[in-house]
Amino acid sequence: MKIVPIFEDRLYAFSYDGEDYNEYDRLMDQWTNADYLKRYAERNHVNDVRGFVARSLDEAEEMEDTIIELAESGKPLDHFFRPLHDFETGERVLALRKGKMNRNSLRIYAVKVDVDLFVITGGAIKMSQRMKDHPDTLLEWQKLNKAKDYLRENGIVDEDSFFELINDQ
Repeated sequence: MKIVPIFEDRLYAFSYDGEDYNEYDRLMDQWTNADYLKRYAERNHVNDVRGFVARSLDEAEEMEDTIIELAESGKPLDHFFRPLHDFETGERVLALRKGKMNRNSLRIYAVKVDVDLFVITGGAIKMSQRMKDHPDTLLEWQKLNKAKDYLRENGIVDEDSFFELINDQ
């Protein structure tokens, strides 16, 4: 596993061994690909495939625009990355987060390392209420926890220790 910058000093993404893209680029590539979305909808027995594809393309564009606007304006990324679970509050080290737009099905998952510093672990199209109830979100849950363990095992407790790890990669 390697961590690569998306927006220097604020937003990073895991690049998993054997993968061609980091997780942010992989998600944006998939979610802006109508053929991928159509196959995904068919595989998941979506009734309105055309509508699903159109909504997903719009949501992906809105999500990417929001992330870019927040990163470039200096506004906190906390406006996008919310606690994964409703009961998670405060500024815990290595808190699990999800990024989503209002009422959409696309999710980007990340670990919050410090104030306004996130590492994207993956993402999914939400097809069930709970993460464990669909194979794609279950996989993302596992990746979130694997990434959190990786950061913890490498002594990440704050921004300084994170950047030491990045510099040592």
